[in-house]
Amino acid sequence: MKQPKKPTLAQKKMISACKLDPDNWSVMLEDELYLHIINKATGTRKILDRQLKKCINTQRKKP
Repeated sequence: MKQPKKPTLAQKKMISACKLDPDNWSVMLEDELYLHIINKATGTRKILDRQLKKCINTQRKKP
């Protein structure tokens, strides 16, 4: 797995549109349809739909 990266300005706007704080999230993967992000503190992963600009999936970090 690659190391998470800081979100770009466009990615920050997308994360904010999903009612999340962009300062708390890092980008794992980005493709044409989805943006995969991970929470810096808890390790929770979310998948954001780029077209609908909302969260479609949430995965919790396994203990």
